[in-house]
Amino acid sequence: MRTAAHAGLMACALFAGLSAGSAFAADSEGAWLKLKTPATSEQFIQDGSVWRCKAEVCTTTKVRALPVARACRKLAGQLGELAAFNYRGEPLDDAAIAECNTAAKPKG
Repeated sequence: MRTAAHAGLMACALFAGLSAGSAFAADSEGAWLKLKTPATSEQFIQDGSVWRCKAEVCTTTKVRALPVARACRKLAGQLGELAAFNYRGEPLDDAAIAECNTAAKPKG
């Protein structure tokens, strides 16, 4: 009886660990951004990632491994000025976002 209870507890602990690991992996592979003005479409594709937008916030579950500043410039160039940005679990501070918006090249 004691062995069965111990095995059950171990299985629960293992499942909890795997679930936490999956959540961490999704956060470290995904991205989100907040635009200064509402998005003009509900979804778009950038570098092979499907982004979904509601109002000013756009998210995706998986992005390419790029330097965060480069990814910011590409997205700001495609969408317009950003107010907040988090790429693969790495947020940009206000100064970096201002630099990103300034350096972004509009798609044209």
